Amino acid sequence: MSSVRAATVVAAVGLVLVPALAEAQTPPPVQPASSPSSSPSSSSSSPTSTPVELPPVMVTAGRGSDLEKLDVSTTVLTRQEVQAMPETGVDQILNRIPGIWTYTVPTGQLHPTGQPVSIRGFGTTTTINTLVMMDGVPINDPYFRTVDWSRIPKDSVERVEVIRGGGATSLWGNMAMGGVINIVTRQPSKTGAEADVSYGSYNTTNANVGATAAFNDNLKAGVSYNHAQSSGYNLTPAQYQNANLVPTASKADNVDFTLHFDSGSNLKLFTKAYFHQAYEDGWVWSLSHNNWSSYRLLLGGSYTIDDKSSVAFSAWAGGGVYGTINTANGSYTLNNIGATNQYVSQKETAPNADQGGSVFYQFEIGSLKDIKIGVDARRMVISDYNNLYSSATSAPTTFVANGEHRLQGVFGQGTYHFSGVPLEVTIGLRGDFYQALNASVQTVNSGANLPIANSSASSFDPRVGLKFYMTDDLVVRGAVYRNFSAPGMNQMYRSFAGGTTYTTVNPNLQPMTNVGEEIGVDFKWRGFNLSMTYFNNNLDNFIDLITICSANATCASPYVMAAGLGSSFTTVRQYQNVGSATFQGIEIIGGWQPFKELQLTAGFTNTTAYLTSSNFPAIDRTGVQLGQVPTWTVTATAEWRPVPEVALTASLRSFPAYWNDTGHTQLNQGATIIDVGASYSPIKNVDLYASVQNLTNFQYLAMGYTTTTFEGPTVNATAIPTMGMPLTVIAGLRAKF
Repeated sequence: MSSVRAATVVAAVGLVLVPALAEAQTPPPVQPASSPSSSPSSSSSSPTSTPVELPPVMVTAGRGSDLEKLDVSTTVLTRQEVQAMPETGVDQILNRIPGIWTYTVPTGQLHPTGQPVSIRGFGTTTTINTLVMMDGVPINDPYFRTVDWSRIPKDSVERVEVIRGGGATSLWGNMAMGGVINIVTRQPSKTGAEADVSYGSYNTTNANVGATAAFNDNLKAGVSYNHAQSSGYNLTPAQYQNANLVPTASKADNVDFTLHFDSGSNLKLFTKAYFHQAYEDGWVWSLSHNNWSSYRLLLGGSYTIDDKSSVAFSAWAGGGVYGTINTANGSYTLNNIGATNQYVSQKETAPNADQGGSVFYQFEIGSLKDIKIGVDARRMVISDYNNLYSSATSAPTTFVANGEHRLQGVFGQGTYHFSGVPLEVTIGLRGDFYQALNASVQTVNSGANLPIANSSASSFDPRVGLKFYMTDDLVVRGAVYRNFSAPGMNQMYRSFAGGTTYTTVNPNLQPMTNVGEEIGVDFKWRGFNLSMTYFNNNLDNFIDLITICSANATCASPYVMAAGLGSSFTTVRQYQNVGSATFQGIEIIGGWQPFKELQLTAGFTNTTAYLTSSNFPAIDRTGVQLGQVPTWTVTATAEWRPVPEVALTASLRSFPAYWNDTGHTQLNQGATIIDVGASYSPIKNVDLYASVQNLTNFQYLAMGYTTTTFEGPTVNATAIPTMGMPLTVIAGLRAKF
């Protein structure tokens, strides 16, 4: 609490005194103000071909700020860098950025509810606290908070912006504890068309076609269609497969439309509309099926008042439907793989609605730069129709869950540039307001309806950051901040079943709060750059998915009977506020461009995450590494362009074995994965490209064996491990017309 009070006092006093300081000092020479559409570039080499020009939209992860000037660790990948990377999915591209963690299983092979994205350990499947945006708008699912990465084709990406750590939450609020990832998509620039087709291992096909039209200098439009499908690989290790354990096939379709208006002077407006549909067939079991659809209309723009002030806004409305069919093992176990009496254990359909928006005023006063004052809001509504089956012949137990969450925030932030001293101080204040409304859980079979009382919470979240320019090449920075994250509706209202495991609801979950500090150094010299950051976060009311009953019918009986389920469910799980947690570690990120044609980057992240106190010490222990947080990761990339028409790339990601759960009952294997890619432009506007992912075909368990006790020796034979992505080869052709 002392850190909170200190940050609050400093921030409040700073905001009061800063205007006076601005008037009292002679301002330094004014640099050109960064427009909301400005983007720092991390590469100076030229592309192998010239794609249809699509400049970035106006709302960025920094809400109009130059990310390189922030007092926290940031990364920007340009379109050229994204296109050159050998990974074909955006989730796997992000996985090569230091500090970001996603599963090494590609998105089309993962269950929609099991696709985490994490920065600095914030963002596991049980507690997703990394905010992911597309064009400045959150795309974390309204119900599960996960991200459907198949919604974002690689070819649609203009750049990727990453802000690490909770220092971003003064501008963004809920879910940004770990940081912010903003994927900026392309916008129309001139009349043209392009196509991109590829084919590879496991009958993996990707086709993208798009066209843009410049009606005049002010009005431009674009439309694109993307189709991706794959027969998939078998997630189950070969020694445990039978006729019912099959490869996971996937298919995704995306239709996007954008309209961009630029008055040529002060006003810029854009609108985007998209529709997305994804399917998975045979997720582990042949009877399993997943589908995920979404749609959204986005409006945004900015108005430049003068050379020192502007207003930017965005608003969106959309929704979607999640559907799943899950399968129970029957009598199948790892010791009885011949059993083929599997049956459907769950059929679920969950439609949702999602609306929101933001507006902020950006200006400067003398030495006080990059001032932003604004508000944002998001409303999410779900209805979950869930049928659970105890056996192949039993009638379903049907649940209907309804819920609504609302989030509002008001924020202010500004950076003071001292004259005579190479020091910048950034002060931010944010108020967050959260409401859980109109929730109920109905058991249709018994007619029982459990209305859930409305609840609300508020949070005052200040931040203070410093940036000291010791020399032109050496910068020292630091920040202290407070932030909060509301529980997800999935965590509060959803019950589900798989195999012999039942997960029950918990509408009494409370928001999490965090106090964090970080200090870092940035060094640049000629073609070399190095960034080092130490971070420490202390989080209260940490939410985790805990196993209340483990393969224990007596323990599980009260829960499954209350749900109207049969005795075959012997394991019960529930989301709980389990206690307090600490996330701390170091990030080292470096780059070197020894000559124009070669660019090298590398990163090392060490993260220690553990409970400092536990409300369930026998289940979630203190002092042990939290689930889905590897203690370290190493990433490295190399891009070589020996001639302008050729690009050769390689990337590496290495990580140790790590626990998939805080109860330490599932150990995932470590791996070192190498990907390589090449592209060649034989003629102008035509690219031939190919990539190999997991070049050495390293075999490892991305989700390992499950044991029955904490780090125990006895394997739970009903839980099936999952293989990581094997060697995968893709080749394609990209052309512009």
